[in-house]
Amino acid sequence: MGTSINKILIVEDDVVFCKMLTRFLSKNGYQVFDAQNAATAYQLLKDQQIDLAILDYRLPDANGLEIYKTIKSDQPDAKAILITKFSDVRLKDEADNAGIDGYIGKPLDPNELLVQIRSL
Repeated sequence: MGTSINKILIVEDDVVFCKMLTRFLSKNGYQVFDAQNAATAYQLLKDQQIDLAILDYRLPDANGLEIYKTIKSDQPDAKAILITKFSDVRLKDEADNAGIDGYIGKPLDPNELLVQIRSL
């Protein structure tokens, strides 16, 4: 295992799903910050160094890859997992080319996500 992951940022516009993931990961010992849009995410990133970003691809004001590119330029050691409902091959290629560390589809199994986080 590489660097240990402690601080996680979740960017997900589905409030209920976002809060559920936040609670789940908090119970598993992570310090979790969440945002429902890119603007809030960027604000949080100004104040926080994170170890991992869990990014929904489709957001009201940006997409997960755009946020990821900003994170990578400001916090190059941060890891990222992209979540999306769309099993779009081009999107996966774009995510891989951008350097995304993990990719998980919806409906998301929190335990599967936890396994992926622990494997980073």
